[in-house]
Amino acid sequence: MRRSPFVVVILLLMFIPLVAGATLECPAKAPADKVICRLEGNGTGKLYLKSVDGLPPRAYLITIRDPKGFKHSLNDRWETFELPANVSFSPDGILGRIKDSYFAFVPDWVLFNKEHTFTFVFIEKSGTRENFHVKIYVEGKPNWAELKDNLIVSLIASFLTGFVALGLLLLATWGGKHENKFLTCKFAVLSGLLLILVMVEFYFLGPNTFGLLYYYFGTGKSLYGDIVFGLSIWIVLILVTILLWGYYIIPLQLSSVAYNKSLSELKHQRTYPLFGLSWALFPFLLIYPLSKLETLLLIVGFFILATRPALSEVRLELVLFINLAIAGFLAFKYRPDFAFVALLVILLFVVYVIQKKCLKRFTTEKERLIAEIEGRVAKIEGAGI
Repeated sequence: MRRSPFVVVILLLMFIPLVAGATLECPAKAPADKVICRLEGNGTGKLYLKSVDGLPPRAYLITIRDPKGFKHSLNDRWETFELPANVSFSPDGILGRIKDSYFAFVPDWVLFNKEHTFTFVFIEKSGTRENFHVKIYVEGKPNWAELKDNLIVSLIASFLTGFVALGLLLLATWGGKHENKFLTCKFAVLSGLLLILVMVEFYFLGPNTFGLLYYYFGTGKSLYGDIVFGLSIWIVLILVTILLWGYYIIPLQLSSVAYNKSLSELKHQRTYPLFGLSWALFPFLLIYPLSKLETLLLIVGFFILATRPALSEVRLELVLFINLAIAGFLAFKYRPDFAFVALLVILLFVVYVIQKKCLKRFTTEKERLIAEIEGRVAKIEGAGI
């Protein structure tokens, strides 16, 4: 008896395992500690996690239960299993390890109570791949106690920073007009200590600033953009701090030149506060992965820009325009949440205002010292005549 082609196709479908039409269904909301999804279909294959909100996972563990027992998908090792199967994983661990790659001191829970997109890839035994984009609202409660230790360290560093800064200002006021090597050495030591304290303060406080901003205003779909802008905000905050310090030591710097060097050197003295563009180097560390040597050169470039006395040579409006253009480029390319863009733009205007005040104070103080010295010279010459 001759079989019709239709019967042959049916028989083939019965005996050949297929994965076409495989589906992955996950709950719309799930607790942060565990999500259970269902992978439906036929055949065998492997499953791995490709990305979370567009970011590659740093480390993960997926537990898969198929008809024959438990299998696992771990980083780059994926066990073969049969469909259908249950797929379970812990969003808190996966999200936390991604976050730790950028801001290690931010508590994991700042990423909770948001919808995150998990992208899985199922690889059939034959090599065919199928992508699943699953959106899950990850629920979790904030644990404010996790912030306590870092905030305490930040507050202690802030107190010590203010105390040392006050001592430096008093020292500058008392001895800025006298040639005293011991005083100069003491000022240099305290300045170094101040810089260390500022770095400690922002090392702990900066990431928490990003975390709280993301917890209240961030969304999962903009996680990477928020990270880029979070780093930018962190660096600009450091820039603002150092600029403020530069504003207060301008009289000391000029007095040191005026009374320890020549009048000609004072007249040619240029401003010392920050150039204002150095912050933009650091976001590109995230955008373009660099080698250790390239990273070192970038950091060196930061300090060159950070300490170059260029404010008197470049219009500050041009610096502000370039800063805003860079922020606009980053916003257009990485689509962060509005709160991050707004805060960065505000801080860039703060940088501009402080720079204007630094330049005005420098000009006023320099002219005052020149007039004072020239007046003394005139009196001396008049007395000699």
